[in-house]
Amino acid sequence: MRLLWIDDEIDLLRPFIYALGKKGYQVVTAANGPDGLALIKAEGFDLILLDQMMTGMQGLDVLRRIKEIDPHVLVAMVTKSEDESLINEALGKLVDDFIIKPFTPAQLLAVLKRLLEKRKLVAAQIGQEFVKAINESRGLKTPAAWADYYNFLNYWNNILARYDDAGLAEILQEQRQSANNDFSRFVEANYRDWLAGSGPLLSHQFLEKVIKPRWEQNKQVYFLILDSLRQDQWEALVSLLRDYFNIESHYYYSILPTATPYARNAIFSGLLPLEIYQKYPQWWVFEESGQNRFEQELLTENLRRLGFKSRFAFIKAFRNEELASAKNSIFDSNIRFGIVVINFLDMLIHSVKQTRLLDEIITDDAALVGITRVWFAGSLVLELLKELSRRDCQVVITSDHGFIRVKRPTLIYGSREISANLRYKHGAALRVEERDALLLSNPEQYALPVEHPGMKYAIARSDFYFIYPTKPREYERTYKYTFQHGGISMEEMIVPYAILKPK
Repeated sequence: MRLLWIDDEIDLLRPFIYALGKKGYQVVTAANGPDGLALIKAEGFDLILLDQMMTGMQGLDVLRRIKEIDPHVLVAMVTKSEDESLINEALGKLVDDFIIKPFTPAQLLAVLKRLLEKRKLVAAQIGQEFVKAINESRGLKTPAAWADYYNFLNYWNNILARYDDAGLAEILQEQRQSANNDFSRFVEANYRDWLAGSGPLLSHQFLEKVIKPRWEQNKQVYFLILDSLRQDQWEALVSLLRDYFNIESHYYYSILPTATPYARNAIFSGLLPLEIYQKYPQWWVFEESGQNRFEQELLTENLRRLGFKSRFAFIKAFRNEELASAKNSIFDSNIRFGIVVINFLDMLIHSVKQTRLLDEIITDDAALVGITRVWFAGSLVLELLKELSRRDCQVVITSDHGFIRVKRPTLIYGSREISANLRYKHGAALRVEERDALLLSNPEQYALPVEHPGMKYAIARSDFYFIYPTKPREYERTYKYTFQHGGISMEEMIVPYAILKPK
């Protein structure tokens, strides 16, 4: 069990910390409230011991902030007072137990044991609530209902991860897979209507519908795209930003394929891929590399069509150093619109399988969310946002698409020239198992360009991924359980975006 002990006299508590260590507890310490809150934002704890009387930020204030960051973490308040009003106030802020000073190691361990028993009871109750909630979730018929259900699954994934119930976690994963099968059928039945304008907000509509109204308020607007950011990752970052911004969270749907060359080019151009190819053929690239090399040109043309006539800055960064070198451009007071693309997360998910250490650390989606939070807490992206929170501006954060951990291989056949992505393919003579993937013999109906007659697209459903018939077992062993994007799933298509207004 991992504990955080927040106390301004932490050095006097070393004998207790040593005793807890001997009993198998891992204890992290903080000497004041702000340091403790920073640790809670960056790391995960099973239980927090919190001193009530501290210099600077008082225990009750820290308690309130803890519950804002993580409403489910257990908190035991350490206090010299048995004052009833204090206890009532703490209970009102959801403290889980009290430890009255002075106390002995045995008394401290007794409180921890009591909280562990409470944790077991809570876990049992949560299990019952989860099964009931899962059984009530049926018959989704609108994009909004699917977005709500996706958030529902992410909520329960977060809750169940805290209580380490393998049985419930397996039920949740089975439900997610089943839901994605249904979601794929829903998308395929409605996607062409969405492209015609009767559906959710899509990638190519984002600048006009979300960004343009903010230009018209005569304030600086900053647009941050975190490539391959999923809804569950975004939720993990929100608590790090609440001190600086009022946050409105929303969603939109990525176009298909849910891959950077299609989705992000659509965001910047304001056009669907087929429209880009028809209008600017010199800026559409079919090859596997360099497909986003003309984003700034596409953006410039889109801004012209939307009537934006002021200065703007366009920055793409993979590392902190690149972002640091671009700070002067970003913070130039003469620009009205600043666009920053951060590619770190996309690089991270594609590096997991190739990097043995990452593969051992990031064993599941929850671990990836945790790594994302740790990265963000120490990144220059957060520092950039803190600086923007001190300006009279608005900030929009989103991604171009999400991703999914692939689990089920499916064979694909075609010519030698088919593309390499594991979740979507284009090329001649494609053949797939149509239960596992959407095969587009007429890609233009999905607003997708073709390089030559006979070119088809195949887009994987749910958590399937494509393997070749030549070495199927080798491909399966290499790519199973990797993070991929380009297909049809809630994780890839339902993309978070947020409007941040400085406090």
